[in-house]
Amino acid sequence: MRDLSEIHGPLVERNAFDPEEYLFADEHLAEFHDRGFIAGIPVLSEAELARLRAEIEELSDPDHDGRELWYEYQDLSENGVFQGGFLHGSGAWRVRPGFHDLLWNPAITVRLRQLVGGSVRLLHDQVLAKPSGQGGSVLWHQDYSYWRYTQPMCHATCWVALDDATVENGCLQYIPGSHRWGVLLPQASKADEAMDYVFGQLTTEQRAAFTPVPAEVPAGSAVFHHPLVIHSSAPNRSAKPRRATTIHVMRDGTRAAVDLPEVNGLPAWLVGGAGEEYPLVDEPAGSPLGGKFFPVLI
Repeated sequence: MRDLSEIHGPLVERNAFDPEEYLFADEHLAEFHDRGFIAGIPVLSEAELARLRAEIEELSDPDHDGRELWYEYQDLSENGVFQGGFLHGSGAWRVRPGFHDLLWNPAITVRLRQLVGGSVRLLHDQVLAKPSGQGGSVLWHQDYSYWRYTQPMCHATCWVALDDATVENGCLQYIPGSHRWGVLLPQASKADEAMDYVFGQLTTEQRAAFTPVPAEVPAGSAVFHHPLVIHSSAPNRSAKPRRATTIHVMRDGTRAAVDLPEVNGLPAWLVGGAGEEYPLVDEPAGSPLGGKFFPVLI
């Protein structure tokens, strides 16, 4: 199949729109800067929601057409047979037209431009599906602790619910205000060590303020969050699936900490090849991120 990352712009042309229609109100921006996130912003039409749900069902089969185009794809399969387990993937925009065109949805891009303060480039996307009554927790972490290959920090995330996201089915949980706590090291890999690992990097005051707040949102709406806000999600313990997709972006002009060779034709960082934690510097040595895999969205 065709690699859709060759096309920088929506496959289906959108009607003309007024950016003012999608801007965050002042009180929403104030909430974002105070808490590090804002939840419940409608971003999808019913038709868009239906299309993405249909596509994520296709992508949940590990033998789907275009599997080779993902940056990363993980599912809980046994002996090569898909069992309906937790699906996590990065690169869906290259594989299916609905996920591709979502990147140019003005209800998302206009707001992300507000948050990063300039033209927006894609960093990477994600698809996250938690089937009913199964695992699939995401441990406490900051996004930017994994993105230090991209500097300076001027990033934002839009997490889009494809099903109603509730406490029971594993909605996002945030620590309000934690985006002001600085950059932490990446999370521990074991669930039973994650809390101790995070707490070990916090001050006494920060530990006392570590009070999770669930971000329950209806299908078709989004949560926008800061790259440093600490967040997690619990397993889906409900009788229904919890599916979502995430768009991570950076301001145009963001650079690589260093220039790395490609891995199988892909930027090394996107496929886990960056390999180390990069110190934050005023003038990164690498080139500005752009080209095929980091398109301008608005």
